Amino acid sequence: MRTYVGTALSVVMVALVAGGCVPKAKLDSCRAANRRMEIELNKAHSALRTVRDEKQDLSRDLDMCRGEVKSKQADIEILEAAKADLQDKFDELSDRYQKLLDEPLPPETGPISISALPTKVDAALKAFAAANPELLEYLPKYGMVKFQSDLTFELGSDYVQDDAQEALARFVEILQTDAAQDFNVFVAGHTDNVPIKKAATKRRHPDNWYLSVHRAVAVQQILQAAGLDPERIGAMGFGEHHPIAPNKPGGKGNKVNRRVEIWILSKDRFLTPEAVVGTDGGD
Repeated sequence: MRTYVGTALSVVMVALVAGGCVPKAKLDSCRAANRRMEIELNKAHSALRTVRDEKQDLSRDLDMCRGEVKSKQADIEILEAAKADLQDKFDELSDRYQKLLDEPLPPETGPISISALPTKVDAALKAFAAANPELLEYLPKYGMVKFQSDLTFELGSDYVQDDAQEALARFVEILQTDAAQDFNVFVAGHTDNVPIKKAATKRRHPDNWYLSVHRAVAVQQILQAAGLDPERIGAMGFGEHHPIAPNKPGGKGNKVNRRVEIWILSKDRFLTPEAVVGTDGGD
């Protein structure tokens, strides 16, 4: 376009000069106008190139953005698929968890606190506790009979007193009934936190832990002497370390913590199942 305009102006000026009818001042004016037009035309061409370059840059940026959007969309689809898969697994686990909550625990895995005794055994133990309210307590929730140590033993002694021996003999009669044959007993001795001080006592029971174990063994011996199969009896001691009520400050103790607990549990508890015991004798 610039070439055409310049050529046209040149032709006009030549014609005017050749005709000799145009003053020199007017010719100079036309020439100046021609130069101005050429300058403006060059500016227009420069601006056009700048616009074209910017258009190309914007086109490249747009293509890059479209690529990023496509990539992000793919990532979103992958994440949504993973989320849906996790939701399905969560729903499945939630259903299984709810079913486990609704199902009763099997006896072999249920906690001791819900191990109910047979109706006949439970009734006999309730009557047994009612007949000896000062000496012992029966806790049906745990299947446990708790003897008060202060009435079962002399202070610092592991000798079972006569009244307690008679009560333990009646207790064995209950355990020998058909309804109780599938249950073992575990005797657990407990003390308060009063330290053993008498030299004679310390020679036999160096500390409260020894005393608790020795008392549990003494009860075990009474049960066995009354006819209970020794294979159905276990004995253990916990010393002062499992109180059921706060002891008085300064090692003053608490009589409720001095006790012997007899837990009545099914034979598959606390013992190695026969199925996993070797038959070759072992070491």
